[in-house]
Amino acid sequence: MARITPLWSSAELTVYRFDHPVEHEDQPFCARSDAYRASFVEEGTFDLEIGEGRWRVEPGDVMLSHPGMAFRSAFQGTGFSDTCLSIVYQAANDDGFDRAGSWAAAGRPVLRASNRLRYLRWGLARAVDEGAPMFAEYCATEIFQAPPHLEPTALFSEKRFAWYVERVHHVRDRLDAEFAEPFSVADLARSVGMSLFHFSRVFTELAGVPPHRYLLKARLKAARAMLSQGRSVTETCYACGFNNLSHFSRSFARRYGAAPSAIARGSLAG
Repeated sequence: MARITPLWSSAELTVYRFDHPVEHEDQPFCARSDAYRASFVEEGTFDLEIGEGRWRVEPGDVMLSHPGMAFRSAFQGTGFSDTCLSIVYQAANDDGFDRAGSWAAAGRPVLRASNRLRYLRWGLARAVDEGAPMFAEYCATEIFQAPPHLEPTALFSEKRFAWYVERVHHVRDRLDAEFAEPFSVADLARSVGMSLFHFSRVFTELAGVPPHRYLLKARLKAARAMLSQGRSVTETCYACGFNNLSHFSRSFARRYGAAPSAIARGSLAG
């Protein structure tokens, strides 16, 4: 019998750990998913069958499922021994998530282990341990916004990954909190004891975007919040670290599909 241990939940998301205790099942089983779910495999190996597709799922991989997805799982060895850290997007229907059905159409229920996925699993576990809902939401957003197309890369050793991840996380925190500052990538790299090119490569691999794009997203997110609170477009532009109003307006429109003035007028929902 599978065991589910709730870890954290909000109105939108639920995080739990899934494992099989000593009296584990010894027969394959069939099931049908009832939610959008991403399960980070922490331990154990199992075989997954969906229609004609077959996958061997191993530690570091992520299994993606969507409502109505029928699948069959079979164990390796004497019985199921997998442990997964799972996140469920329980507000998917209310949020109008995946109206185009891209998760089902992608036909990619298993994402292979990568340093990027390791970072998201680390972040999710860290958010649960530290009671940091915004970090949990960040990790969920990254995995649910679209199944990432990740090129196979060499995995860092555990020691090196731990060293890198703390530095990337530290820089992310700085960019989120000090988004208006005139950062340079070289300054950020020096602040965590790394060279410019090495830091840029590692940050991009773990965070999913280069440092300058991460900072731009942080600034635009802050700008949207300021505008929704009634601040003017010009005031918001300079308060968020932009030095050019036209550049700010173009970047905002590309990110949100509408001009900053649309939020200022209260006409852009969400």
